[in-house]
Amino acid sequence: MKKKILSITLCMAFAGVLLAGCGTESSSDTSSASAAASASEGSADAEEETYELVVTSHDPRTSATGEFLEAWAAAVREASDRRINIIIQHNSTLASANESYDFVLEGKTDIAWGLQSAYADEFPITEVFSLPMLDIDDAVEGSEALWKFYNETDYLDEEYSKVHVLLLHTNCQSPIALVDQKVTTVEELSSMNIRANDGPAALMAENLGATPVSVTINDLYSSLMNRECDAAITDWHAIRSFALNGVCDYYLDENMGVSTYFMVMNLDSYNSLPEDLQEILDETSAEAIQYASIWNVYEEEVRNLITLVDPRAIYTFSDEEEAKLQAAAEETAADWIEEMTELGYDGQAIYDAAVECIEAVKQ
Repeated sequence: MKKKILSITLCMAFAGVLLAGCGTESSSDTSSASAAASASEGSADAEEETYELVVTSHDPRTSATGEFLEAWAAAVREASDRRINIIIQHNSTLASANESYDFVLEGKTDIAWGLQSAYADEFPITEVFSLPMLDIDDAVEGSEALWKFYNETDYLDEEYSKVHVLLLHTNCQSPIALVDQKVTTVEELSSMNIRANDGPAALMAENLGATPVSVTINDLYSSLMNRECDAAITDWHAIRSFALNGVCDYYLDENMGVSTYFMVMNLDSYNSLPEDLQEILDETSAEAIQYASIWNVYEEEVRNLITLVDPRAIYTFSDEEEAKLQAAAEETAADWIEEMTELGYDGQAIYDAAVECIEAVKQ
């Protein structure tokens, strides 16, 4: 009951910020990719300067990400007295999931919202939060734990040294979405091609004996429909936002992990802002972690929709099979720790620190 009340409260806050942004220019209708600051017409006062910041996102406007970014942009405009205007390019209109981070580094966009798993070699430490069957119950909890990990340890300093971090967060849990076969044993998964992001999800698929297939979220529907993949490890929000429930019949409701996301800014773009606007942007972006609740809303809605069509579509393993799944998750964590150690990191210490952050936000 406590979580439900919290979700409703956060959603009301989310709706309020969206309303605050009404009447401003629609970010999805703007094609500008310029990040240059422009002086207000007829004013020489530096305090009257306005700044236009372009954001790229690979998710559509009609998704949790779209709503999250629009709410954040409205909050930034309001907090800065409209001195900062956020222009959002949704649905890969500016850069794909595999390009967004590079676009920030190259100055082709000011800000990118994106997926660390699209850059497997760039964010190896961040991956710890995507390990399967961690004790993360929802998007807000995962987001708070990751943000705590970033702010209270120095493990991620090097990974994000090339950019200015506005926010790191997670989505909601990921089941295994199955096209047409309702698997009831771990052994049945071993014969499947399973779409899995690079990193922990792919490691988990391998430890289940399955073949991991790398497919971008924008191409996942067609890959499942054409049976290039038999199943997919992807979050409940994506199942709704990319209409995967139109091609998948069953959902193994076991916690295959959350995905992590970045919202990062080009260093030159950030340094071009006056100090007061830098502070406003940082504070407003950090506060936007509350909008992660919208991923939970999407999860609840798609679960209800699927259950309405077929009450048996969402299911869990028996205790015996779940124990096997848990063993595969533990093997995946051990493999990840070993890989990190081979890369020169203290994999066990990183894992322990992440678990500690997760436990701290649950208290």
